Amino acid sequence: MMKQAIYLSFALVSLVIPFLSVFAKESIVYFECSQLYSISTKAYESNVNTLFTSLISSASISSFNKFEISPQSDVVYGLFQCRGDLSYHDCKDCVENSVSQLKKTCPKSTSGTIQLEGCFIKYDNTSFFGVEDKLKVFKRCGPSIGYNSDTLTRIDDALAYLVGKTGQYFRVGVLGSVQGMMQCVQDLNVTDCEDCVLEARGRVRSECETSTWGDMYLGKCYIRYADGSFRPVKGIGVVNINEDLHGGTRKSKNIKKVVGIVFGILLGTGVLGFTLSVSVKVYRIRVKKEVTIVRQKVEEVQREAHAAREEAKAAQEEVKIARRESESQKLQIDTLSRQRDWYKSMSSTGRV
Repeated sequence: MMKQAIYLSFALVSLVIPFLSVFAKESIVYFECSQLYSISTKAYESNVNTLFTSLISSASISSFNKFEISPQSDVVYGLFQCRGDLSYHDCKDCVENSVSQLKKTCPKSTSGTIQLEGCFIKYDNTSFFGVEDKLKVFKRCGPSIGYNSDTLTRIDDALAYLVGKTGQYFRVGVLGSVQGMMQCVQDLNVTDCEDCVLEARGRVRSECETSTWGDMYLGKCYIRYADGSFRPVKGIGVVNINEDLHGGTRKSKNIKKVVGIVFGILLGTGVLGFTLSVSVKVYRIRVKKEVTIVRQKVEEVQREAHAAREEAKAAQEEVKIARRESESQKLQIDTLSRQRDWYKSMSSTGRV
């Protein structure tokens, strides 16, 4: 919110400063579908649809969440993970698109996974939460630049920066013309995340070697790099590795100085206070609207669950009635059978 307010204020005085790019990317990277299908298809499909609704609703207020849907049977586990630089609005759009794609590509499958540029979704009928998965799922490598030692060194340094033990699940960086990005699924603990991205780094360097860019996706993490003069990594914001490691270059310090001067001018003239006030109001309205939408969807899911429970109760009552009728008919048949046997016995002795 503060960044938004400062950006608006700077625009008033025509000062251009780069900010982190947060564009939602909804092109499909890969998807996987299980060849197994649920025996009780309708029940499992219903649970999967409930899971999808929960994922979409949660994505409007969080960049990660996991759910276990198990009303009585046919349990399904699922989660979503949005790219770390996406807004909740873009995250929700990406998750909604992923769910739509999964319904088309994995109908009736017991499990499915989809990775878009901006988000990741996985569901299964067995729990995978917190389980490290370093199997290679997908890779792509750019054209070779040959053994250009300067570029290859920058690539190695950028990747080393990304896998540094920072406790972060998402990290981006730029070293000269080389850009990089890494992310883990947040059901992993920090140690497993670090192990996963280290594995991804080793694989992308060994399998893409002298490529101008490379993407390596493992089961629970990915790492990407690119020489920006050939192919920028989509969505990466400008985070200069040299500045991050060494406290900022002379250029960055000068920019900070200019920012301080402009900030002081805006504060003194009251422009910044006005902008902050407007930003706060806009932010509150947006949050209130999103919370209302989430509440409405939760209530809708609750109503559907209640209706399903009522239908189940009615079905159970019908079964009980049918059983009672069956027992009554059986009793009548037994009585008639005994009467018939008695009549035959009496007839054979001549007493009837």
